[in-house]
Amino acid sequence: MKKADIIILSGQSNAVGVGYVKYLPAHFPAGTVDKWRKGYKDIQINYFSHDKKSGGFVDTTVNCAEQTKDTFGPELGIADALDLRYPGKKFFIVKCAFGGMSLYKDYYSPSCGPEYDAGSFADQLPSIVKNIEAGAVARYSWCYNELVKITRESIDAIKETGYEPEIKAFCWMQGENEACDAGRTAVYGRLYDCFLGDLKKEFAGYIDDCVFIDGGISTIWPFYKELNEIKRNYAAEHENCVYIDTIAAGLTTEHEPEGEPDLYHYDSDCVIKLGHLFAEHIKP
Repeated sequence: MKKADIIILSGQSNAVGVGYVKYLPAHFPAGTVDKWRKGYKDIQINYFSHDKKSGGFVDTTVNCAEQTKDTFGPELGIADALDLRYPGKKFFIVKCAFGGMSLYKDYYSPSCGPEYDAGSFADQLPSIVKNIEAGAVARYSWCYNELVKITRESIDAIKETGYEPEIKAFCWMQGENEACDAGRTAVYGRLYDCFLGDLKKEFAGYIDDCVFIDGGISTIWPFYKELNEIKRNYAAEHENCVYIDTIAAGLTTEHEPEGEPDLYHYDSDCVIKLGHLFAEHIKP
């Protein structure tokens, strides 16, 4: 049976992606942008991204982020790099990411503590992310449970096509929420360890050869240094874990949108670059 390589992309808004498609022509050749608009048939994606669902695997293109915005996420850079490096090879991206969500509550996994809620999913509130942004309170663990759910559904869908699925990479872009608070930052390492451990248990047999790639956060967050140090140390101390230093890589947030830059989210060229940085560590 042919093997199918799965790449999971998860986290909060910089995993969702706030790269605006309209700015891409200023950074990349027209032919490259046209290719991205058409999408990658060999690199498909199944996503629950902020408030938008694909409902199954579709071609990876520029519209896999939010419902009402012409934006894209790191999946586009991942697909671009993998297509160049492994032309014609089949990859499956599973994206589950929600803006503003935390590890200490929303991605809270079974081993994190007694607050884990096995019955908590996105359907507990209509338009759950918008409701949370408006002040509604969601139950613990809904993001973790949705991540497990869409990954399970993706594995089953791939099996039905005659492929043998393997999770080769887990790309994590999260921590901005916790870096607003010293107490939440302090417990991040423990929760992340529990989170990864639970994913390994959940997908035993599929995730044994997986690399866990953790993206550092930008300098706008009050406790970014402390949180990035936790991420860096965790990767150094654990097998098959990688830390991406997004600051050293030069990822910027201060240029887009023009005239009123969104300092919390990466500029469009840097969303592509973030995907490239993830892809550097993905080995079929």
